[in-house]
Amino acid sequence: MSENYLLDTNIVLEAIWGKEPVASRVASWIKRGQIVLSPIVVAEIYAKASQEEKEKLELLIGKFGVLPIDVVTARIAGDYRHRFLRKKKKVFLMDCLIAAAAKLYSLTLVTHNTSDYPMTDINILDPR
Repeated sequence: MSENYLLDTNIVLEAIWGKEPVASRVASWIKRGQIVLSPIVVAEIYAKASQEEKEKLELLIGKFGVLPIDVVTARIAGDYRHRFLRKKKKVFLMDCLIAAAAKLYSLTLVTHNTSDYPMTDINILDPR
């Protein structure tokens, strides 16, 4: 079974912009059908994207779809948020939702912001 990659917002944007080495790695995962998109990432990109960036994102959505946020994902995210509320480095609910999807679907979360994801029960990859 091949590994699948849940792309964080910064990774999707770097792939869209053609920034290396991320763009090449994401392109190879796309060719192998190994990427997964979160609705959180779609929303974050849509909030600030140019029309061209939205069009490129729509191509990815058309090919791979977007994971649902269901009650199981919500519970896992809520547990993460609760666990890290009292820590020195607080974790945002949006990041908890992304991490919850990685855990629930056994995905590797790809991000440059590894400190945003202190969860030890998910696989995280910084593709630099």
